[in-house]
Amino acid sequence: MITLGALVAFIVTGIFAVLYTRTTTLMYERVREQAATYADLIEHTKMWNYDYGGVYVEKRRGVDSNVYLRQLGVNPDVQVEGGRTFTIRNHAIMIEEISRRSVEQDGVRFRIVSPQPIDPANAPDTLETSAFDRFARGEGEWHRLQKGDNPSFRYLKPLFVEQNCLECHATQGYKVGDVIGAISITIPATTLARETRASKILIIVAAVLTICLLVALIYVLTWRLVIKLDEVQKRLKKLASTDELTGLRNRRHIMKRLEEEFERAGRLLEPLCVIVLDIDHFKRINDTHGHPFGDLVLKRVAKRLQEATRRYDTIGRIGGEEFLVISPGTTAEEALHLAERLRTVVSQEPMGDGEKDVVITLSAGLTLSKPGDRGSETLLKRADAALYRAKQGGRNRVEAG
Repeated sequence: MITLGALVAFIVTGIFAVLYTRTTTLMYERVREQAATYADLIEHTKMWNYDYGGVYVEKRRGVDSNVYLRQLGVNPDVQVEGGRTFTIRNHAIMIEEISRRSVEQDGVRFRIVSPQPIDPANAPDTLETSAFDRFARGEGEWHRLQKGDNPSFRYLKPLFVEQNCLECHATQGYKVGDVIGAISITIPATTLARETRASKILIIVAAVLTICLLVALIYVLTWRLVIKLDEVQKRLKKLASTDELTGLRNRRHIMKRLEEEFERAGRLLEPLCVIVLDIDHFKRINDTHGHPFGDLVLKRVAKRLQEATRRYDTIGRIGGEEFLVISPGTTAEEALHLAERLRTVVSQEPMGDGEKDVVITLSAGLTLSKPGDRGSETLLKRADAALYRAKQGGRNRVEAG
């Protein structure tokens, strides 16, 4: 039962461990897909900006020119009629300004980073630098969940040099196909961590409850099975040693008991009495009244014999209408008295089924163990011989041998 419970607990733990790991993986994959969607949208926006060679906006309060474009030989400002000035918003500044709005709204931050930034603000941090090492080896994306008081999900997707990129970055030694930078996404993961932790706790609780329930169920079912098996075993043991009709010991069991008592009497030098009893004219009873009535007689005789024997005596049915009584530690006088009592108790009252009654008599042959006896068979033969004499002498009597 313990082994079965441990096996079930191991299997259930394994199943929930898979669910536990799967939950973490799905949560992680969900936020990775979210970050990848942001990166794709930003890249589309960047390409749109590229297609128009940059987007000009009117210089107003809070709108500054991109001074780093001048380092590349690009004048960011243009004046139009009416004295108005417009300044170009290339993809890097555009993405930075969109990121500010995103941070204010939902906390998601994104920016363009490069190993050779024109604007120092676009220099990569430690994690982003390690991502560039991965991109150099051909990987298509990099992501990691940063834990701590303020957990966040970091995601980077490489940007490759295209022909129009060289208009501004030709002096930096890039050529088409090189990794020029990356889109860096930072997503707050506090909610993700909280949901993941709650899911893990639920899985652990469910696993513990399931294991407890299954083990308890196994215990109850196994215990009930053990009880049933014990009952069946006792019943089979009883059937193996009991005569089905009379409820007395059957021949196999009584013969085994005779052998045991014979050996015991020999060791202790005590007398052993054996009595063989036979119902007189039993065939006539069957022929006259039928076998069901004969079975009733056998049951009644067995009951009266059992009630008349002593606690330490053993009685069994060894044939159709023949019974054997084993009485250890019994003297010759006591044995004769016992045999007479058994004969008398059977014949003193008629037996019947309510419609007919008959008087049943017994013949008995008894013997006691002797020093020269070589086995229990010797005792049984002498008792049978005495029974034969009782039959020959007129029946309903006791003979000793």
